[in-house]
Amino acid sequence: MKFLKSILIASALVLPALPAAAKDYRLLSSWDGNYAYNPYILDPFVEELKAATDGRISITVSGPETVPPFEQLEPVGAGVFQFLFTHGAYHFGTTPVMLAADALQGDLTKVRESGIFDEMDKLYAKYNLKLVMLPVTPEGAYHIILRDPVNDEGNLEGRKVRGSLTYKGVIEMLGGVLVVMPPAEIYTGLEKGVIDGAAWPIIGALDYNWYEVAPYLLRPGFGVNYEPIFMNLDAWNALSEEDQKAIMEVSRKIEDSWFVDAPKVWKEEEDELKARGMQVTEMGEDEQAKLAEAWTTSLWQMAEEKDPEAASALHDFARSQGMAD
Repeated sequence: MKFLKSILIASALVLPALPAAAKDYRLLSSWDGNYAYNPYILDPFVEELKAATDGRISITVSGPETVPPFEQLEPVGAGVFQFLFTHGAYHFGTTPVMLAADALQGDLTKVRESGIFDEMDKLYAKYNLKLVMLPVTPEGAYHIILRDPVNDEGNLEGRKVRGSLTYKGVIEMLGGVLVVMPPAEIYTGLEKGVIDGAAWPIIGALDYNWYEVAPYLLRPGFGVNYEPIFMNLDAWNALSEEDQKAIMEVSRKIEDSWFVDAPKVWKEEEDELKARGMQVTEMGEDEQAKLAEAWTTSLWQMAEEKDPEAASALHDFARSQGMAD
């Protein structure tokens, strides 16, 4: 609460009062400008929305240097910022709903036809948020990079691996120890040996130069990636129907293109990383056989322990629609 008050005060001091008709909005991102998904999700959202509304809606992006990733949900729900680009693991302390989303199937058509989007939208309305975009990837959206290859048993026994809670099940199945740290500390942590590896979406090591300090790609990749964009619900309700429609149309277009383009983008980065000296190290056969279950079981378990009512409702709904086991 103190953090939110300080943000409110700071924003009042720094920003001039806007005319009632102005539609200049602020978006919080959980990642900085180097985040590898920005060119495919965030940047086109900002640019195409401005074009689609003939300039009526413009968005200024602020990153984790403004509000730390794990503290961003509240100021957006309060209206200090109007949009949020994030991942469910970063606001697990408030709600586990979007963390559990990564346990769903990676099928964009099913997401839309099943009604799971609307179900999550209703759950986030409790926090004064509107779900406007839900980019989905096929399977294989995450991986781990390592300072050293896997051991002779094909696992990471005793190694410290940076990750958010999303990766807990996989890291522990591999015998590793989860270390939660902000993305900004990953390079130094790898360089100094504070951590032995880092779990991350399957692209990003190139833009952040992590390949310089962790030369191994652990394969296979795993999991499905859901990275939402939310809007403050009051700000959404204040929009004209025309502008609401524009936001949703732009969002659907970006979801479509990302679902198709993601595997190609992943491969392009892996090829470039190999060209720069990274090598593949593979999990053992036993670990590979347990990988998918370790991923999904851990996500649902954590979500249902955190908020049994909301997580169980989502899980039951997802099962009924063939989106989860």
